[in-house]
Amino acid sequence: MAPKKRHHSPAAEPGIRKRIWLLAAGFLLVEIAVLPGAASPFRTPKSVLALIVILLVVGLSVAGRLRSGRLDLRWSPLASVLVALPLLQALSVLWSGSSAMAVDAALESSIWIAGALWISTASPAERLRIIDGAAIGAAFSGIVLMAQAVGQGVLSPGPDGPSGRLALTGLTGNPADLAMASVLLLPLVLSAPGSSHRPRYRWSLAVLLSGAAIISQTLTAFLALFLVWGTWLFLQRSRRLWIAAVVTTAVLVAAGLATGLDTRIKRQVARVQQGDWYFLLSARGDGWTAAGEMVRTNPLTGAGASNFTHAYYPSRVSWLDRNDAVGQRAELATHFRFAHCDPLQMIAELGLPGLAWILAFAGVAVVFRRRGDPVPSLFASAFIPFLLLHFPTHLAVGLVPVILALGHVLSTGREVTLEPGPWSRRLGVVAVVLAVLIGSYWQTHRLMLNLWRGGLAHALATAQQLDDERRAQQAAAVEAQILPRIPALHQARPWLWRMVGQARVARGDDIGAETAFRTAMSLWPHEEAEFGLGLALADQDRRLEAQGRVLDSRNRRGEAIVHLSRVCRTNPALLELIYDEALRRSVAEIVGVADERGPGRSR
Repeated sequence: MAPKKRHHSPAAEPGIRKRIWLLAAGFLLVEIAVLPGAASPFRTPKSVLALIVILLVVGLSVAGRLRSGRLDLRWSPLASVLVALPLLQALSVLWSGSSAMAVDAALESSIWIAGALWISTASPAERLRIIDGAAIGAAFSGIVLMAQAVGQGVLSPGPDGPSGRLALTGLTGNPADLAMASVLLLPLVLSAPGSSHRPRYRWSLAVLLSGAAIISQTLTAFLALFLVWGTWLFLQRSRRLWIAAVVTTAVLVAAGLATGLDTRIKRQVARVQQGDWYFLLSARGDGWTAAGEMVRTNPLTGAGASNFTHAYYPSRVSWLDRNDAVGQRAELATHFRFAHCDPLQMIAELGLPGLAWILAFAGVAVVFRRRGDPVPSLFASAFIPFLLLHFPTHLAVGLVPVILALGHVLSTGREVTLEPGPWSRRLGVVAVVLAVLIGSYWQTHRLMLNLWRGGLAHALATAQQLDDERRAQQAAAVEAQILPRIPALHQARPWLWRMVGQARVARGDDIGAETAFRTAMSLWPHEEAEFGLGLALADQDRRLEAQGRVLDSRNRRGEAIVHLSRVCRTNPALLELIYDEALRRSVAEIVGVADERGPGRSR
């Protein structure tokens, strides 16, 4: 390996232009693709699409360059730090609660980082095409969001779906996800090479991205927008641009106020006045305290890469027990997959090595940044608020602008050329092709599993609206689909067993439901599994009591109260789902909250 001067751009190589367009089209689709039938209609399909596109583009490019006898790279200290991350995540397999999750995290990080390294070898003009693809997708998603905000039924969640701000999705899902994607792409649009030749296009794109963030009513986005535009205007030092920016901001804010922004602001101001910081921060305290508990119990190694979600429930319960506290969630959703603070989550998952990596990355990014380059400052202004209050490094719509920005920064690294021998070239091509095929199959399988899960969840939800006989038949059909596949779907076993438990509850098999939920709990301590176990034991209590088996009934009831009390302590809103009035009162008394449901409410 030796650095060599080159007088040509990789963009001029045969086929590279098509791969640039493929990546740009892929990133555009990441921002707008929706699969409503999936268990996660926005997040999982977008991640799968992005990873497959990166695999194809990088794999085809690397295989082609190896066949030609030379592989050109851009290398720098920042690249070395980035490559260290998947190695660190892979090492955490040794102590992870779920080794499969750690392996997945390492592989996915490798693909994203490979995408950033490949983008760094493209010319500025080619990188601009990729940026445009992602930005146009986010802007189009923002237009859909604006249509929803003014009452148009575009991808409407329906009468039983969420209302208010959360009914807005655009094509990116959660409004905060769209706001994040829009704001993170904004610095790349504002500082894009060649913007001076197409000022109207750049301004239109910037205004649409800013408008999407404002219409989303995401407070983190407001802070990030203020920092990005303030930093950009400071760097420009142009009175005309200041005036144009002020006028544009006024128009966008007026549009936001017309679509409900004032209501959200008033509600948040009232929470500040009341000192209600928990709901002001949208219950992020649950994720933060769980992450803090993981750091406290495993400061050296952490819970393992991507294992925050696996360790969340026991860590949250441990924190509540240690502080003699009760959770404040006011919605039935309980589980946190992400901590809503990516640095804190990385430290919780990787311990001191994770903290060392964060410090190394920040230090190298600051020390080795190119003077006069506005992208690092602008992108940091947009990125840091979301990094601390959301989870941009865990979502495709956040990682796309991240690797685009990294590709830009990495492009200043020294040129390195690898010239492998004939046999190394052949083996390298075969290895790359196999990696692309296996990786694409892995992600496609993940998507199909997600779609299947969504269909099963829908079948169980609709079964609750049927009469007893048809509900039992539909639940039995769901269980019959799942049971034969559990041995082959090793990583999916926890949620499969939870779903089996739900199906057995629906068809009245309380003993079978108990077995399923206990199995799920042994594989992954989870709120849904423990709550289902408590309800299954409560059903046994009623059946045994009706049979006159008083002692057995009391034993089941006592164990049901233990499980239900623990899970309802993390989220008292779950008391609403306990339909036995006496049992609900007993659990509420142990948890230490009022039973607001009151008597007379039936299932």
